[in-house]
Amino acid sequence: MVLALLAGVSATRHEILQEIERHRDAIVGLEAQLAEPVTANWPPVGFYLTFYIVAGTTIGIIGSLASFIFHIVGSLVVNQDPLRFLRVYGTVFLGARALTTEDLNFFMLVAIVHFSVGAIAGAVFHVLVNRFVPGRGWLQVALGALYGLLMWIVNFYLILSWLQPRLVGEPYVLELMPAWIAALTHVIYGVTLGLLQPLGRFVPYRPVSAA
Repeated sequence: MVLALLAGVSATRHEILQEIERHRDAIVGLEAQLAEPVTANWPPVGFYLTFYIVAGTTIGIIGSLASFIFHIVGSLVVNQDPLRFLRVYGTVFLGARALTTEDLNFFMLVAIVHFSVGAIAGAVFHVLVNRFVPGRGWLQVALGALYGLLMWIVNFYLILSWLQPRLVGEPYVLELMPAWIAALTHVIYGVTLGLLQPLGRFVPYRPVSAA
């Protein structure tokens, strides 16, 4: 009877030791998986275009917001309708009726177009400066200012001067928006893009063990 009990205890101990060994082997296997790279394609080789397009789109929206706020604050300072610039830009769609409408859908449409153009232009700028002049902070800010001026010239004097008369009969934007205000708000947009470039730089994640 005693021998049987001792044999049972010994068998139980042997099973426990075997279970411990199995867990140790499993832990070793898991640690080996941690040591392996997640994918052989990380970090991406060469210029990570997708990242810079997405980051540039975000930075472009922020730049558009900076320009938007400048318009509103400037209008309030001179006791002018803070939404007048939206009305002026909205004449592309409604002509003279945009100057008197109170339709919220109209203002939302103009704002969406404003931020969409800013997002696309921001992506283009972000890709170009990080491809050709990466990490050169003040140069990127200066290029941002020039980029904003270029956008103003192209949008106003090449696109709108030709397109708006064909859509609504008159180039209302050029007639109603003072040139210096349009140029300044575009420069603010471009400078914002340049200042935010460090936030959109791609830095690949590396595990601590690989550092």
